[in-house]
Amino acid sequence: MQIKKLYILTGLLTLQSGTVLADPFWYLKATIGISQMGDKKGRTVDLGSVNGTADIELDGGFTPGLSFGYNFGNQWAAEFGWEYRSNDSQTTLADGTVYPEGNYASNVFFLNGYYHFNTQSKWQPYVGAGLMFSQEIDIDLEVEGVELSFTGDGDTGFQVMGGVTYAINDAWSLNGEIRYGSFSGIDLTGEGNMGQINDLDYDPLTIGMGLQYNF
Repeated sequence: MQIKKLYILTGLLTLQSGTVLADPFWYLKATIGISQMGDKKGRTVDLGSVNGTADIELDGGFTPGLSFGYNFGNQWAAEFGWEYRSNDSQTTLADGTVYPEGNYASNVFFLNGYYHFNTQSKWQPYVGAGLMFSQEIDIDLEVEGVELSFTGDGDTGFQVMGGVTYAINDAWSLNGEIRYGSFSGIDLTGEGNMGQINDLDYDPLTIGMGLQYNF
């Protein structure tokens, strides 16, 4: 009788705490999204005779990604992934020279942690945070077929996100997410051309969706 009471008490505490009693699993997730960034200012160094502020106007961008993760079965998950992003740009240098075309792009790896809220349904909201590591961040300046390219790597940033997952079945799920990431104080060096563009920020806001396979 005492053992039975103990089982009942444990069950009630579990329901009260909202803990998900589920088996842990691995997963693969493919994502696509659109991103926005506010206009940026950088500082040009040794770019010919031009030194000073560079004003960078940015348009919307597109981002695909792929990640591999592990759900611990207790509402927590962790994942490692990759993402590419490119936003169209127009750059004006301190002397008034305008590069009407170009792009501000990145190739980034990340490590995220997630907490999924237990709704006891197919819909599970979640929040998360993580670290980003840049394999490359670069900006291209283009005018009349002439291109200047500046690149950097090895920077570390952070990201925070929130979204909702919908379980199609035990193996497949969909998710929608909004995410903010940030690298600050980036220095980019000329790639095949002279000069630098320094003190740049890279802080995209992304709205995306993903398709996840659990195994």
